[in-house]
Amino acid sequence: MLSNIHLQRWAEVLVRHATKVEPGKVVRITAMPEASPLLEAVYRKVLEAGGLPIVNCRPEFLGEAFYELASDEQLDWTNPLLQAETELVDATINLAASTNLRALDQFDPKRIQRAARANKASREHFFQRAAAADDEELAATLRPLLWSTTLYPTNAYAQDAGMSLRSYSDFVIKACQLDHEDPVAFWESLDQWQTQLAEKLMTGSKLHFSTPAGTDLTVDISGMRWLSSPGRKNFPDGEVYSGPNLDASNGGADGVVFFDKRCVYQGHAVRNARIVMENGRATDVQAEEGEDFLISMLDQDEGARRIGEVAFGTNRAINRPTGQILYDEKMGGSFHLAFGAGYPETGNVNKSTLHWDLIAGLGEGSKVTLDGQPFCVDGTFVTMPPEVEWLLG
Repeated sequence: MLSNIHLQRWAEVLVRHATKVEPGKVVRITAMPEASPLLEAVYRKVLEAGGLPIVNCRPEFLGEAFYELASDEQLDWTNPLLQAETELVDATINLAASTNLRALDQFDPKRIQRAARANKASREHFFQRAAAADDEELAATLRPLLWSTTLYPTNAYAQDAGMSLRSYSDFVIKACQLDHEDPVAFWESLDQWQTQLAEKLMTGSKLHFSTPAGTDLTVDISGMRWLSSPGRKNFPDGEVYSGPNLDASNGGADGVVFFDKRCVYQGHAVRNARIVMENGRATDVQAEEGEDFLISMLDQDEGARRIGEVAFGTNRAINRPTGQILYDEKMGGSFHLAFGAGYPETGNVNKSTLHWDLIAGLGEGSKVTLDGQPFCVDGTFVTMPPEVEWLLG
């Protein structure tokens, strides 16, 4: 179970490594009530670092009340405080701790999408500023913003993962490397290894994915930038990511992809989804579970049927789906595609209200090639320096 030492290490990673808080920097901390032990630790670390904390508490029952009672005018309201905060803050730390993962299932997804569209401008500005943290050219004209999201263990997360709270908390400790005396040093060493992996990917132009489950997909990555994600924007972490080249002759991606991992979005589960990509767009969409919801998400706007992200998971301490995308997309021996919004810092400028990561395993019998040469076979990267020790088992 989580001890005070674990909480202190967790907060240290979020404040010192992920958001690099310095004196005078404005730090927004958004937290659900169940995460209060971690909130206190993070708040103290921000103050110790000389930061200026702003705390937003977000009880889940407020969301239920909003989608039950909000009029069309209220759904369409653009929150000026949210826009102002997005411009003001230097860093933001989000502590999620849901106690009911099905709380919003009772509401029409179109209402949720409508409210999201109302604040699309501030969300896009947020990601532009976040991109500036990884792009020197953008940083010359746009003040960078560092951010991190993490999930505090709750019974709801544990139940969705098929674990007891104790077992789930132990799983979180291992995935976050909180049993290491200096987890910041670990995540920095992971960054070095993943940067080498990203550099190798940037030497090629086409990735071809093939899996026994039925994936036969070509993704054009020519001219795209690959980045290491080592415990900054998400925590825990462990992925290298980019996006398809939307200007390529195949629209960025063509072929068939089969997502054999259970994926959850807004409380709705999708399992065994098969998507046909033609000229960069999802044209045929099927799923054994959640097909109608998946199609409704992909139909919400013009960019939702295009791919905004392609990534490889590297965190082998995460060895099973849990129902939480923050963990599941990092699973060692997997890849994921995000339909919808891309990350500008990668060169993918797809815009959408949606950004949904769908995950496919790269186990025995799978093969990924880079310009026709083996890149990842049976879930293991080839012709690469040895992985960081924990990634191997």
